[in-house]
Parts: sequence; C-alpha cells; structure tokens
Amino acid sequence: MPFGNDDLVNEIKNRLDIVDIISEKVRLKKSGRSYSGLCPFHHEKTGSFHVFPDTQTYYCFGCNSGGNIFTFVMKTEGYDFKQALTVLAERAGIKMEPQNNKPASKNLYDVTRMAAEFFMNNLKSSNGAAAQAYMKRRNLSYNDIENYTLGYSLMSWDSLTNYLKSAGFSQQQIINAGLAIENKDHIYDRFRGRLIFPVKDITGRIIAFGGRLIDGEGAKYINSPECEIYSKKNNLYMLYEARNAMKKKHRSILVEGYMDALRLHKCGFTESVASLGTSLTEEQAKLLSRFSETCYICYDSDTAGQEAALRGMYILHGAGLEVRVVDIPEGKDPDEFLSANPPEKFEQALKNSTPLIIKHLDFIHDKLINPAQYNSGIKSLFDGLSKMGEHEITAFSARICGELMISPDELMKRIKAWKNNQAQDQIQVSTQNNLSNENQDPDRKNLEAGICSLLWKNPECREKITPEEIFKHFKFQDTRDIALAILTEGSEALEKLWLEIGDNTSKNLIAMGDLYCSSFSNDDIWKIIYNDLKNDDVQTQIKQLTVKLQQGKATKEDFEKLYNLKKIQEADFSGYYK
Repeated sequence: MPFGNDDLVNEIKNRLDIVDIISEKVRLKKSGRSYSGLCPFHHEKTGSFHVFPDTQTYYCFGCNSGGNIFTFVMKTEGYDFKQALTVLAERAGIKMEPQNNKPASKNLYDVTRMAAEFFMNNLKSSNGAAAQAYMKRRNLSYNDIENYTLGYSLMSWDSLTNYLKSAGFSQQQIINAGLAIENKDHIYDRFRGRLIFPVKDITGRIIAFGGRLIDGEGAKYINSPECEIYSKKNNLYMLYEARNAMKKKHRSILVEGYMDALRLHKCGFTESVASLGTSLTEEQAKLLSRFSETCYICYDSDTAGQEAALRGMYILHGAGLEVRVVDIPEGKDPDEFLSANPPEKFEQALKNSTPLIIKHLDFIHDKLINPAQYNSGIKSLFDGLSKMGEHEITAFSARICGELMISPDELMKRIKAWKNNQAQDQIQVSTQNNLSNENQDPDRKNLEAGICSLLWKNPECREKITPEEIFKHFKFQDTRDIALAILTEGSEALEKLWLEIGDNTSKNLIAMGDLYCSSFSNDDIWKIIYNDLKNDDVQTQIKQLTVKLQQGKATKEDFEKLYNLKKIQEADFSGYYK
C-alpha cells in the first residue's frame, strides 16, 4: 500500500485499538474512562499500570513507563521500530510496499481529496443549480458547502474521471479509489447527478463518499465501495468533526443517515455520527467508546430502524458504553424532526430517552402476549440480559419480573442458567423451540415468497405495495429483506449484485415463489396472494386478542376489535378486500 511513513503510522493507530493490543499481555480492568492492571515491565502486586483509550496511550505510575502501541510492542517483544511497524501493519491489514528512491506517487488520499474539491466546485457553480435547489428545499445553506465539504456530481458519465486524469492520476487509481466503475474496455463515474457527502477518517482525510439522488430514478443513496483506504466497519460519518464534542459532552449520538447527522450538527448537536449505511459493527462501537461514555441511539422510528437499534444496543453495551434509545416524538427521522422543531425539543427527547433494558421490553411486549411468538420474544430478551452485569439488571428487575410474572430471585436464576446454556426449559424455551412458530409455517412462507416473485418479475406490482406494508405484513426476515431490496434497488441491479457476491439463497427464494405462483391460473395472481396474506394477518390478530382476553388484560377496545375481526372471519372475508 503506498503509504508514506507518517501516513502508515497514523493509519495503524486509526485501525488498531491500544486496549486490544495491551490486553493480550495484561489483564485489564475498566476503571472509569481508563483501564488498569499489573505492569508488564516491573514486578508489582497492586496495579499501577493504566491504559487511556481517549489518547490511545499507556502509563505506569510505578516505573514511569509510558507510550503508544508502537512503544508497547517494541518493549514487550524486543523489536526495533521498523519491526514493530511491520508487525502492527500486518495486524491492521495493511500491505507495506518496499521503499525505493523514486519520488512518491500520488496516493489514493490525493485522489479522494481532489475529487472532493471537484464536487464542491460543481456545487458552487451554475452547473450545480439543481443541487442548490435541492439544498434549499432541505433547508441547507450555501455556507454548509464549505462547513461540511458538500459537493455535487454532474449528470455526466466521465466528468470526474477526465478531471482526475488531467490532474495526473491513472485510470487504475481512480477505480481503486472507488470513484469510477470499469465496464469492459471503458470506465465511467460512479456518482452522477447526486449531492455528495464526503466521509473522513479520524484524522480528517477524505476516504469515501455518499451520494444522494437529486432527481429522477435510481437508488436514493449510493456509497463508495470498500477499498485500500476505506473500510465501512472501521469508520463513522462525521466522527472527525464530532470527536472533540463527544469528549467534552461525554456522550455520542448515533443516527442512520448522512442527512440526519448533518442536521444534528447544524442544530448544535456536534457529537453526532452516522453508521455509513451498514449495521453497527463492534469496531464502530469501539470507536465511539474511545470518545464518549454514553451513546444515544436515534434511528428511524419505523420497524426496520427499531430492529437495527435493538441489535446495536448490545454491541454498544459490549464496548463499555451506557446505552440510551431516543424516540422521536412525532415518529419521524432526526432530520425531519429538527427541520420542523427547535433544537430544545430534540434535547428534551434525549432527556426522555429509554434505557437499554426498558427499550428491549417495549420492543418484545407484543411477542410476550402472543403464544406463537412468546418463545422468540423470551429468547431475544435473555440473549440480551445474559450479556449484562447483575447490577445493571437489578435496577430494572421490577419491570422485567412484571412482564414475565416471576420473582427477582427466579429472574436471576434463569439468567444464570441461560448464561451457562443449561436448563433453558425453565425459561420455556427448549432447543426445539428456539425457532419461532413463524419459521415452521410453510404456507405463510409460500405467500411471502410469491409476493417477492411477483415484485421481481413485474414492475407494475412494485407500484401496488409500499415498504410500510412490507414491514406490516411480512413475518420472515429473509423475504422482507428481499422484497424491500427489490422495491429500492430494482431487479436488474440486484441480479448483478447477487452474481457478484455469489448469493444463491435470494435467487432460490424467488424460485420458490415462482413455483407457488405457477399453481394459480387466474390472471390477477397478485390480488389473490396479497389478500391471502392479509387474511392470515387477521387470523393472527384474533389469536393475539384471544390470549389477552384469557389473561384478563383485554380492554374495551380489544373486545370491539375482536368482535369485528370475528365477523369478518365468519363472513369468510367476503368483500373485505374490495
């Protein structure tokens, strides 16, 4: 990899965490914002050796030894600096190029830096009129271009490529930086007709871009692919701008999208970052823990956003962060909410945020009163609780015990049994029941696969259903993901992607739907299958309400709803879906 020596050192520091390196040699214990243990460089009985994640350094108050990951490896392994550099570069996944006496060639950081300048100039010029109009609609100002290095990619196949070539970069460098796509004997710009958001590493170097469609058809957002200088799992959008505010406020705010993070920064919440369009990773959580003590997750209020927040909560907790979940009062994403409300309202939402355990209980509440989903709800909860300390659980034991109708002592016994993977039948989840009843429902699976098949083959069917309806009616994660992908990306783009990554599972599921659809002779297959899907939902609601009635938890509204649903069922759904 064409790093200069200083660049290589900085890149290694960015990719590796000193706590991970030192914990291989020293048993470390969390102590406030630092870690402590017995010094590896002198004999002692009381730990005076401290590791500081914020500064990525260590220091022993007993023998006055201190430094960074390089000095630690040099001292513990007896390496010189060059040997330590080589070992740590290999661990960081960086390929070191042999040094020679030739002038250093322009590297990929130069490519991305000049691309960002080109995008910014486009946005400021008359060629960026469409993007300027879009910014105005989204309440972004001209000053935001400089403040956040925003740009615009022209609606052109090769304007950026030609510009970078004229600046002395090779075609291969442009491709390697993720800015162009190679197609047979020519290349074309990856980003066209989009508002550009640059992604910076922790040192402020531009390493990637996100592009938001301004007008026309296509995916709403596209992102740079991973390359030599960019790894999604090791970076966060706006971390470079947010790191100092995180340290000062002792908190971070994690959102999903570029615009969400940008809006929060504009409104004064400069401790905000976004997770680059990927599920939160352990590496990203560790980055946040280096700069903050508490993380506020503020994902979209739709089902997908809440499910992502649930997954992310325990990853953040595992990195040593206190986790709070923010609910946007008006059910919007952070950008929409702050565009319509003063910052004080968002600050109030932060103050009203929900602790991790309570949010998890709220999320699975409906499952706990549904016999068909009870086991999966319990499994989800205990998988989470088993990752937490007893003192963390005790503060919320009254709420947990109330939901499960058990005593605090029984709760702790069951968590201990779950951790030991023993006697899980005491928690009403046996090995055979770990899969929910939903996953044992082939008829329902066929219905959802059939919908996927129709969406895949018929563009007109994509106009008949929304992502909200997918989340409302689809029970299976795999069919839901495929249906949403088809709606957002289109079948042609997906087919190319699946071929590239060798994904046969998705194609097999669509083939399963094809087979199911072939059993119908009626021309309007969509209406039949979709109505059957909603029919099945009605029966599920009847079962849920019946359980509440039997448990004595049904309200007057529940009685009325159950009565109306049974009338529909008795009428065999005649005319219900007209």
